Amino acid sequence: MAGSVPTQARKPAWARALPEPASIATQSELNGWEREVVNAVPDLICVIEDGNILSINASGASMLGYRSTSRLCGRSFNDFLHPESVGAFARMLRSDGADGPLHRIRLKRPRRGVLEVEARAVAVEDQTAARYIIHAQDCADRRQAEDDMRRAYDALEERVAERVRALNTETAERRRAETELLLAGKVIHSLTEAVIIADTDFIVTTVNPAFQQVSGYASRDVIGRKAPFLEALGADRAALTAMRRALRATGHWEGEIWSTRKGGERYAEHLSISAITDENGDIRQHAVVITDVTKRREDEERIRYQANYDALTGLPNRALFFDRLNQSIGAMKRGGKRLALMFIDLDGFKLVNDTLGHEVGDLLLKEASERLVDCVRPGDTVARFGGDEFTVIVPDIDGPSTIPLIAQRLIDALNEPFHLKGHESFVSGSVGITLYPDDGARATDLLRNADAAMYRAKEQGKATFHFYTTDINREVKERLALKNGLNKALERGEFSLHYQPKLEIASGRITGVEALMRWNNDALGMVSPVRFIPVMEESGMVVEVGEWALRTACEQHLAWAKAGFPGLRVAVNLSARQLREPRFVDMVKQVLRDTGVDPSGLKVEITESMLMSDAESAVVALTDLHDLGIHVAMDDFGTGYSSLSYLKRFPIDTIKIDRSFVADITTNSDDAEIIRTIITMGHTLNRRVVAEGVETGEQCDLLAEYRCDEIQGYVFSPPLPADRATRFLKDNRTRFADVSGPR
Repeated sequence: MAGSVPTQARKPAWARALPEPASIATQSELNGWEREVVNAVPDLICVIEDGNILSINASGASMLGYRSTSRLCGRSFNDFLHPESVGAFARMLRSDGADGPLHRIRLKRPRRGVLEVEARAVAVEDQTAARYIIHAQDCADRRQAEDDMRRAYDALEERVAERVRALNTETAERRRAETELLLAGKVIHSLTEAVIIADTDFIVTTVNPAFQQVSGYASRDVIGRKAPFLEALGADRAALTAMRRALRATGHWEGEIWSTRKGGERYAEHLSISAITDENGDIRQHAVVITDVTKRREDEERIRYQANYDALTGLPNRALFFDRLNQSIGAMKRGGKRLALMFIDLDGFKLVNDTLGHEVGDLLLKEASERLVDCVRPGDTVARFGGDEFTVIVPDIDGPSTIPLIAQRLIDALNEPFHLKGHESFVSGSVGITLYPDDGARATDLLRNADAAMYRAKEQGKATFHFYTTDINREVKERLALKNGLNKALERGEFSLHYQPKLEIASGRITGVEALMRWNNDALGMVSPVRFIPVMEESGMVVEVGEWALRTACEQHLAWAKAGFPGLRVAVNLSARQLREPRFVDMVKQVLRDTGVDPSGLKVEITESMLMSDAESAVVALTDLHDLGIHVAMDDFGTGYSSLSYLKRFPIDTIKIDRSFVADITTNSDDAEIIRTIITMGHTLNRRVVAEGVETGEQCDLLAEYRCDEIQGYVFSPPLPADRATRFLKDNRTRFADVSGPR
């Protein structure tokens, strides 16, 4: 350059704000910490003159693949540029500036491959030659760089003290120290992390420009005052004490705190504090590096919330519920106290969800959760266990006498109508209750017992509560054994169908058979359908097993047709769960296509109570089946709660009188009159009437007198395996009736 620039003019603005050194010792101390900060930075800091390396920090030498900086000085920086980055490096030198754009360049390193970095160049204008400061950051390993920086600060005390002693004895290094001071100032000026230099009492002596960007405070707001982070750190006395103890013991401390910007906004900051000592080991200053970690902390807290709380209701989820239950059990055990656990299931929620949509269903769950929270004490826990199931932990109870009051309060709150988007909806709650330590000592045991008690409450009519008992425990164990056995029953071929013939009273002919499910398990033996079918319904297995039963019955129908019994109608029992399946009708069509069975040879039977429990979906599915030509029968007629008008809504061809009425028809005049009425009503509506459970000739004679169409029962034949049923048909061939027509 044409002339030299005065030293004061060459300094960056923030460095010019520093007081002038009073002595050589003071100047050396100032040179020391700023130069060591440069060496502690995990980035490449390099000074080049006319393209050659004049000086480079240790991190830069390591990034270029060298352990020593001395082997690099004097070499051309272009030797380390990948050929593709020579042009980009030249453009970077032309657009130098501390605030200039970052340039992505690639460096080649001996035996270590190519390193991609982001770099900028800053021209040093006090030299006659072309001199630049190169600042480069490793793109692929910034986190490692941050770790290296922290480790560098750990060693800052020793290096600063060593360098101060060296400067006191080597006055010839003074001019080079001044140059390094300028370079260090530029580096600190360009850092994105906030840097504070403070005295032993944490009175701020200087800050870099990034400090204002991070904290909102300008240098004039903090210089000469206590460092702002001390107020936030002081709120946690333990953390403040730990910080001071660590600085005295190791010269370094780091941690994270929530602080407040000048504008009042809360933010999270990571503090890395290093103590700078003199040659005697006494602390003279503190160097503080502050990083804004608000986004990471917010992400962590959001993830922690999502892991522990239900997104819809804001209640503790299953994971947090178990954590609190285990903590409560521990506290009750230590204090010798008792605890109640309630398991709540919303009765009728599925109907609301299916008819009004999931959006309304979600609103109902949110309001239900708010009502439950309002019914308990502040120390109790209401959690959403899953779906429409909730749990309530009630610790510190005096005895079981207070629990019914709480349970009834929960039930009453749920019984109130829900007004959701213009719809008035009604649900109720079934509550199961178990006590610690009376009913169990572990969280899993208490939950299982409360769940079992809840199911007993549902069986008792819903909208009620039930305490856990040993009888329920036996039922739960039996249900679990059945469920475990059923899981592999279909795969192991343990299911079979037995067939019970039906007899037309007037003609004495066989009109069809009913396929009845049987399960023979190696461990449980022959299990009654009364025991295992409800478990299949509950678990959803009835859909898969029901498809197997339908296909097996159709294949048997086809086999009988080939054996000389064409048109023999086979009846298969359905469940409400099957009718709710969207693909159920398509599945039936596919089975008929696969087996080649005509729809008129198939009859489906569904009980009255199941039909009424989900009437809307049942009407659609049964109508589709009826339109195919499949006969539909209402089983167990008279035991449900339906109106006779429902017979007009459903495509019912046959009414089957429940065996409970038939059993006492010859001895109980009321039962006889009920059956007479059902038969008369059925004929009036053009329905055929079948009586189930007929076991005596007297019953058969009376049913004939009442003009019942068909009978089914042991008086004619018990349910038979397929081979025995085939023999029965052959033995009674003269009684066979072709019912392929529209009977």
